[in-house]
Amino acid sequence: MRYDIVTAGPEDFAAAVPDLAHVLAACVANGAAVGFIPPLDLDAAAAFWHGQEGAVRTGEKHILLAVTETGRIIGTVTLALAPQVNGTHRAEIAKMLVHPDARRQGVAASLLKRAEQVARSKGRRLLVLDTREGDDAERLYARLGWQSCGTIPDYALNGDGTSHTTHVMYRQLPPPPAGLMIEHSHPDSPDAVPLIDALSADLAARFGSDGRGGLAGWDAVADRSLFALARLDGVAVGCGAVRPFDGEVAEIKRMYAVPGSAGVGAAVLSFLEEGARRLGYRRLLLETRWANDRAVSFYRRHGYRLVPNYGTYQGRAESACFGKIL
Repeated sequence: MRYDIVTAGPEDFAAAVPDLAHVLAACVANGAAVGFIPPLDLDAAAAFWHGQEGAVRTGEKHILLAVTETGRIIGTVTLALAPQVNGTHRAEIAKMLVHPDARRQGVAASLLKRAEQVARSKGRRLLVLDTREGDDAERLYARLGWQSCGTIPDYALNGDGTSHTTHVMYRQLPPPPAGLMIEHSHPDSPDAVPLIDALSADLAARFGSDGRGGLAGWDAVADRSLFALARLDGVAVGCGAVRPFDGEVAEIKRMYAVPGSAGVGAAVLSFLEEGARRLGYRRLLLETRWANDRAVSFYRRHGYRLVPNYGTYQGRAESACFGKIL
């Protein structure tokens, strides 16, 4: 099953409510401990989601959706930003839901990783959650690096009238490298050229093609493009570009980080995504090689999903094309 992880915007959240209601009702019927006791009818489930619209509109809550190629929502998670003046560094993970017939396919892990990326983009470095002790979700969180705070007995009721223990967990998000600065630049700038040359040499040595054509004709589309340059303690260590592809779709090009500069690639990618949103793009595409295992893993880890080969990459079995809805 192919799916994208997207953020429900204020303008389209209402359209997602019917599917979200089905996911919530199905999860509750399946025994999920998410604030409701079965049976939960669809009207009540929809009323809950409609009640979240105000917080989505103000940006207090970011509701992420796992959406299939056919447009069906199969999972969701909510990132609730702490509103307290002394809590602007933290957020809560809530309503982690995957429809029972879409489980065991990595949907929950993808949702959670994407929520962590959104949290970082909002300046949050500490996440908290609670989950029923003994559930599969508890094991998932532990596997993804969440730490235990402890348990609270008799915390919530089950459908049969008994109660269960909840497990409170937290995750401190790795900070970006100290001294890292990312700025708008130009691919022909003195600091950018050596990085692009290093990328081209690496690609040519590994795959026989240097990919230099990715930035051809830059000035003609500069007003709809973005080139990011990363400096670590003043030294150029990474770059990447966004270029127009078709309408509200843009393409990522020339992503590179100097070997050993941990965290730079992720920071550049986040900078490009935010810049693409400001330019009015709603979706990003990119191409890498299947043989480039690290790149394939990197993009998947950051919410990019496999898409049919597009443009000049059609019919090229060596090319792996990915997309992400912003």
